Amino acid sequence: MFSLRTSAASVARLARSSTSTRSFSAGMSFQLTEEQVAYRDLARKFALEEMIPKAAEYDVTMEYPHEIFEKAWEIGLVNTHIPEEFGGLGLHCLDNVLIQEELAYACTGMMTAIEANSLAQMPLIIAANDEQKKKYLGRMTEAPLKAAYGVTEPGAGSDVAGIKTTAVKKGDKYVINGQKMWITNGGVADWYFVLAKTDPSAGAKGMTGFIVDGDSPGITVGRKEINMGQRCSDTRGITFEDVEVPEENVLGTEGVGFKIAMGAFDYTRP
Repeated sequence: MFSLRTSAASVARLARSSTSTRSFSAGMSFQLTEEQVAYRDLARKFALEEMIPKAAEYDVTMEYPHEIFEKAWEIGLVNTHIPEEFGGLGLHCLDNVLIQEELAYACTGMMTAIEANSLAQMPLIIAANDEQKKKYLGRMTEAPLKAAYGVTEPGAGSDVAGIKTTAVKKGDKYVINGQKMWITNGGVADWYFVLAKTDPSAGAKGMTGFIVDGDSPGITVGRKEINMGQRCSDTRGITFEDVEVPEENVLGTEGVGFKIAMGAFDYTRP
């Protein structure tokens, strides 16, 4: 059986203790580092021993793979982008691609469930202040929590500038109204990154990013969408009806949400 004692954190510690891990010869090298090979092998072992035996079952039941997610979290294969100062591994794009490629070999649905946190977390990694990072990123390394990236809408997919969700400032809060669609982790998220228009007349420059707690009054989780493949990944519509968000949950400042949302894609979908 797979040993939870063999973890990504252990890989990182061993790599930092080895001066040869990050040494390169002169010129460009495409050779993986010892650390990257170890991450890849850890993910491969997990895929073979934990994911493949369950893949057919989850494909049929379409249930969210809580058991697999929690085991992956235990050994450090979840939340790999979170910086070390907030309890994560601080891995880069290539490191993460090596891990996800191995997990996807076993089941792309389970892989998506495991990896979806990274997309939701990236706007915070890019633009959150330290207090926000400690509160929302730090706690994800303390418990197997989940997050969702709430940008796509029924009428605005690739055309992010076409979103209709609004956020109106009222005192020290913002009130969010709108609908998001095809949101991965939508039904299991402890918090959401939500992109909304604070100035509808300003186009992309009128968008602001928010951190919205999943248990906020006014959030309605829609039905689970049946995917063509990736059937155990949780994909849903999310409706926000007069959802109040404290102003301290604004990412950056008003009007920079579009840049933050696109920046998240640069890091997670290179």
